[in-house]
Amino acid sequence: GSKGSFFFFFFFFVQGFLMSESFFDLFVGTYSLSLPWAPGGHGVGVHPLRVSCDTAETETRQAPAPLYCASYQIIDATRRVLYSTSETLTTDPEFGIVSAYRIQADGSLELLNTKSTHGHGCCYLSFGLGNQYLFSANYCTGQIIVFRLEADGRIGDETDFHSLPFVNRSQDANVNTDRQCDWSHAHCVLLDPANRFAFVADLAMDMVYVFAFDQ
Repeated sequence: GSKGSFFFFFFFFVQGFLMSESFFDLFVGTYSLSLPWAPGGHGVGVHPLRVSCDTAETETRQAPAPLYCASYQIIDATRRVLYSTSETLTTDPEFGIVSAYRIQADGSLELLNTKSTHGHGCCYLSFGLGNQYLFSANYCTGQIIVFRLEADGRIGDETDFHSLPFVNRSQDANVNTDRQCDWSHAHCVLLDPANRFAFVADLAMDMVYVFAFDQ
């Protein structure tokens, strides 16, 4: 059971080898410690599950892929590679990372590689130009970072890095002191359909920044 754990999840439907009933595979990321937004979190990584579309019953397929505070996952268009954040806090000794995993036929996750995000609170991932680039957002330290993706799904070289501007808003009326008086807080980065601009939401400044994406 998942009692006491706080889950963020991403799922996709499996193609082929459907047996007597249809199903889909579900990959569930977990927080590894209790936080105000994740009370009771004690997860150990990304859990491969399988869900029956007929009965809605869920079963564990394989042991979880170990990863600290695996709070957000996405799967590429080939449905063969899963990417996950590791959402560190500013009190953690190491920066956050993004990890790439090959999805095996038995549902297990094989680690391909990891890359540092050079900041804390890596909380969001998205793709650019199909599967060619991976964008990530650091919530706690207010940065976005772009990686090139290799043909086999591994996370390649870092191609860009931005720290969002920050103005202390402690004197503003109706300020939220929990998130508007310390750092910028990037919590989403998405490209427009034409892959020309990256839009970054900042929860500290209550702004959406627009960056030109040089392909």
